[in-house]
Amino acid sequence: MVSSHFIRSVLFIFIVYLHLPCTTLSNSEPEDITIDVNQAHKLLHQGHTFLDVRTVEEFEKGHVNSEKVFNVPYWFYTPQGQENNPNFLKHVSSLFNQTDNLVVGCKSGVRSLYATRVLVSSGFKSVRNMDGGYIAWMEKRFPVKVELKVLVSSGFKSVRNMDGGYIAWMEKRFPVKVELKYDEL
Repeated sequence: MVSSHFIRSVLFIFIVYLHLPCTTLSNSEPEDITIDVNQAHKLLHQGHTFLDVRTVEEFEKGHVNSEKVFNVPYWFYTPQGQENNPNFLKHVSSLFNQTDNLVVGCKSGVRSLYATRVLVSSGFKSVRNMDGGYIAWMEKRFPVKVELKVLVSSGFKSVRNMDGGYIAWMEKRFPVKVELKYDEL
């Protein structure tokens, strides 16, 4: 004989299963919110703006090289762990209109998906998440920009390599645009 507990469990799972599609569809984002890296590359060449939501440190080590690129971190790393940027939406809204064409990216496409959802739910009309993020961009060998810092002290200039970034790019022969920034020691 089948126990009544087993029957109730199966019935409960069946009822939950019946309600899942309705719940999932009503809370999901538009199907075309995420695009692949090839589509992102094409949109950027057509004049879309790239919004990199990685941390400033990640951004400076290398980022998508396009005509219009902005960095607004979606979250920060703190001693307590990852914390959302409380000014993310406010900062993005100060830079862009809700009708601007944006491609949002991060390291792997997860953080940028969260950021894209926030922007779409806040009224931004043409926002797309770049699936695979910067990793996928590099795998396709699309152009990147690496910012090296030049440290200036008593007239001596030296280039500080950002975690092997520039040398690693040159070894792989990626298209790289190098921008030097000068900092006082």
